[in-house]
Amino acid sequence: MELLTTVTTYIAQAGIELLEIAAMGILLYGSGKTVWMLIRHKPHITLSLTRFMNIALIIMLCAEIVRLVLVRTPIELAIVAGMVVLHGAISFLISWEVDREHSHDKERATSEQSDQEDVLL
Repeated sequence: MELLTTVTTYIAQAGIELLEIAAMGILLYGSGKTVWMLIRHKPHITLSLTRFMNIALIIMLCAEIVRLVLVRTPIELAIVAGMVVLHGAISFLISWEVDREHSHDKERATSEQSDQEDVLL
């Protein structure tokens, strides 16, 4: 039984590390892409960055869920639960920002379209 616990611990720790490395890679790639978009004056910079952040947070949330396998004490459980709640709150805020950016873009497109129609008339 102790061997199974040890193997499970090593597998969980390796999985956590891989998920966190993947999330960090996505954040770095997304940040680099966003800076490139900023330099080239492309639209939707905030939307692009928030999407990458949301994906990275989802992957980090998966790492926290895997970390639950390693929990041994109530204090560790409280810490992991707090981190899951924090990740969830941040994901909610990022999703809200993406939705707000989408609605702002739709309003801007509608406004530009009505301006063009006014010019044609």
